[in-house]
Amino acid sequence: MLKMDRSSPTGLTSIEVLERRHQFGENRLPAEKTTSVWAILLNQVKSPLVYIILVAALVSLFANEYGDFAIIMAVVVIDVVLGFIQEYQAQKTYTALKGLLKPTTTVLRDGERREVEIWELVPGDMVLLNAGEKAPGDGKLLESTKLAADEAILTGESEPVNKVAEDKIFMGTTVLTGRGLMQVQQTGPATELGQIATSLQEHVEEDTPLQVRLKAFSKTLTWIVVGFTLAILAAGLLLGREFLDMLRTSIILAIAAVPEGLLIAVTVILVLGMRKILKRNGLVKRMLAVETLGSVTVICTDKTGTLTEGLMRVTCSEMNDQQRALQTMVLCNNLEGPVDIALWEHTRQF
Repeated sequence: MLKMDRSSPTGLTSIEVLERRHQFGENRLPAEKTTSVWAILLNQVKSPLVYIILVAALVSLFANEYGDFAIIMAVVVIDVVLGFIQEYQAQKTYTALKGLLKPTTTVLRDGERREVEIWELVPGDMVLLNAGEKAPGDGKLLESTKLAADEAILTGESEPVNKVAEDKIFMGTTVLTGRGLMQVQQTGPATELGQIATSLQEHVEEDTPLQVRLKAFSKTLTWIVVGFTLAILAAGLLLGREFLDMLRTSIILAIAAVPEGLLIAVTVILVLGMRKILKRNGLVKRMLAVETLGSVTVICTDKTGTLTEGLMRVTCSEMNDQQRALQTMVLCNNLEGPVDIALWEHTRQF
């Protein structure tokens, strides 16, 4: 943790900013690594059912069943292309949405105010906070005028917290009322929010219910096909048939038992699910997540700041004298709480 002092009201110099950015890095939260194009393509093949179908294709090729081989490979290619296109488009959309967000903040540097992007902040920067802005890092308040912050993103509590000079203020919390001068002490992963984001990256990806069932189905199907193939081959030999003829017959029956259509059917269903969710403003990055979401029976979450924004709003109003009521909402309003802010925002609709 960097120790600060209040001896200079001019903020850092440009040289100090460069030195500290080299020491502490950019003010960015840990982000999930972007999946490469080749990884997305390879993920489409990682399925036990695909492996069985590819084995059936190779057996068809060695048995000179070129028609069956072509049909099976066409099914695999269509399945891979469909899955790849959907997941690649979803990732591009997700990346584009992230690129649209370029939040800025006002800092004191070289004795003057500057508006910079939040990632440019370094420990020691002096940031001017106003109502409606988010704290760009962890730090302490040097000055405060009726400042109240919404810390629901960290605590889940929607009630504003009054802040005075020397109080700590945390990255991601929103200034509801007042204004203040903040000295940044931690940035990026070193902040409280950054530590939460880091912990969320440390997860083990488990198989979805669909993957578990497909693996079990593929294993069962393999044993059934191998068992029946050997039984047919043995029965034919016992009846005095030629070995090569019975081997060919057994292989053809084994290929016929593999459900090539199931692969493309599952993919099409998941693609349709992704599109339906997208129409409702939901973005699914991986197709299998559609099936996982469909298997959810209970969701445990903190409401404030997660499912909601932690903001109070006026949704409807009935006024006998609308003009005087709106004037009262504006003139008798100090913007010192969520009710005052909700009434102020309501008047902007008229």
